[in-house]
Amino acid sequence: MRHSRVALAASLAACALLSACSGSGSSRSSAAPPTREQSTSPSSEPTETPESSSPTTAPTPAPVSMKFSPRSGGKHLEDCQRLEPGDDPAEFLFYPVLVRPSSSVTLDGLGTEHTQGVVDAAAWVAPAGATPETGTFKGWPPPKIVTGDANLRWAQRVPATGATLDPATTYNVFLRLQVDPTPGDSEVRGVRFAFHDAGGDHTVTWVAHTTFSMSC
Repeated sequence: MRHSRVALAASLAACALLSACSGSGSSRSSAAPPTREQSTSPSSEPTETPESSSPTTAPTPAPVSMKFSPRSGGKHLEDCQRLEPGDDPAEFLFYPVLVRPSSSVTLDGLGTEHTQGVVDAAAWVAPAGATPETGTFKGWPPPKIVTGDANLRWAQRVPATGATLDPATTYNVFLRLQVDPTPGDSEVRGVRFAFHDAGGDHTVTWVAHTTFSMSC
């Protein structure tokens, strides 16, 4: 009996030991650490964005400007030129302003802003002399006192359309106006310059007022 009890106790102890070993192995298996592939999904990996380069653009040309003498819209730029009943039409050499561009430009057109009765018959430009002059002279062709004036340089004039103006030069503007006295008073309200440069096409108007009337 003593031997049987000892054997039974040994048998129970062995079974308990085996059961503990079996449970311990099962626990280690379920707690195994995740692999790298399991813990990191493709969606969580950072993506590289290629650097974008800014497009190369050409520098914008500086805006061109016109310097006028006398200045546009001045308080004293009011004039009246007398018409006569026999004028059919009256003709005038009109050179009211000098101009100098801020950069080289080519003229596409030159004319007056006017009311009914005024016709721009021709337009020229010429480099001005040392003592700039402006004015209006009635009659055509202009007399020698005008055409021979060293400051007006009439002989050096060129047609306005297509002329290139240099920023280092000041120019006289000459217009041949034909004014019909029949409609009554007529008015020139300024001189319009259409031109182009590297930046494109431009239009600038020098503002002044000249009235053509029988009652000046």
